[in-house]
Amino acid sequence: MTITFIAHSTPEPAFYGALAAIFAELRALPLCHLPVSFDSKRFINARQYVCAEGEQVTSGLLWLERLTGHGAKGEFDMESLLNRAVKEDIVVPLNQPLSSECYQDLIRGIVEKGILIESLRVVRESNLYQLEDCESGKTRCQSWTRDSFGRWVSGAMNQPVMRAGKNLRLALPGEASEHRDSYPATLAALGDAADALAMNIEVIYLSPALVGSQLESTLFDIDGILLPGLGVQGAESAHAHTASQLAVAKWALENQTPILGLNGGMHMMVAALGQHILGDDAIATPGPSTLNALQSSLPLEPEPLRQGNHKVIFQAGSKMAKMMGREAKMRYNQRRRLSPQLLDQLAGAGLQISGTDETGLSAESVELRTHPFFIGVQANPELQSRRERPHPLLMALLQQVRQSNRERDVSHDALTKSVRLRHPHFLMG
Repeated sequence: MTITFIAHSTPEPAFYGALAAIFAELRALPLCHLPVSFDSKRFINARQYVCAEGEQVTSGLLWLERLTGHGAKGEFDMESLLNRAVKEDIVVPLNQPLSSECYQDLIRGIVEKGILIESLRVVRESNLYQLEDCESGKTRCQSWTRDSFGRWVSGAMNQPVMRAGKNLRLALPGEASEHRDSYPATLAALGDAADALAMNIEVIYLSPALVGSQLESTLFDIDGILLPGLGVQGAESAHAHTASQLAVAKWALENQTPILGLNGGMHMMVAALGQHILGDDAIATPGPSTLNALQSSLPLEPEPLRQGNHKVIFQAGSKMAKMMGREAKMRYNQRRRLSPQLLDQLAGAGLQISGTDETGLSAESVELRTHPFFIGVQANPELQSRRERPHPLLMALLQQVRQSNRERDVSHDALTKSVRLRHPHFLMG
């Protein structure tokens, strides 16, 4: 049997395992992965990919599920990896060369068990990535690249999707580097939905550093908002991140802008509505000393860690039920839940609990009846999206963004067009 090691020496977690997943799919081989580490200060969301079974691993392993339909599952230790390799050929991604000192014990174990080694590395030329044999230097597969949504596509067959209609601007809080290099799922899922709808969308990244009039001027001509639940490093950054997300959610609320909140993004939307209805003092914003914005005075309660796919029951007649059906499996990486007491207070303002768990006690999705699209989900649907099967929630958001833009254009035309007078002799001049 043979282990094919594929080393991609890069600090970005989003690259880890991508070319290995492509190679494994081409060879119809299983991909097994060892524990790896990345700079957690630089890439706070380096380990935020959660597979259907509930294992939480490096974010780049998302590509395995997207390309093959099979989740990455858990990490292998050296012994379990060798036992697997004795029985069948496998592919193993590495984030540094196989010749590195940390892999010497693994190599000795492989030799002792009589397992063959194939060693490949990822090489980059411009924006094209290829696999090269470490011994012969020969190229082992065609080149691949990343599109504007960070998704991997064949460099030789990268045909653009035929799109129609005007360019729509969608705001995505967070730095562009965070979405492309650390946690690529949200951006990729947006691309899936845009492709399926043949829509032209421009992603506008909202840095937490944007505040006050700068943030408002950026949001002024935004057509829709996707509010993710990304983590941030440090108390000061957490405070800025929370303040920025609350401001964005308030803007969407006051300007009737379509918005979808994912995981922590849903929490921020409910907090924004709470401050709007009950007053800013009723729901305090975390201070600079808060270590985790979602563990502070926001309307959240502790929740046992829940990860992987879980069933959600949707309220009949709700927007979520129309999009997802009466029940669906949603992907979770959950640590907090919304306060039932606050949800009760906001029910009078039109906030509906549109989805619950099987017990009916935990709010899994909320929506605002008085808003065209103000929907939040506790889950992470971006982890379930694939290019050929976009997630219905992302599709619904973009459809509403397009519809709201058309309605705004019609309203603008009606206000700005001159009224044609019936009789020409009434015209002046």
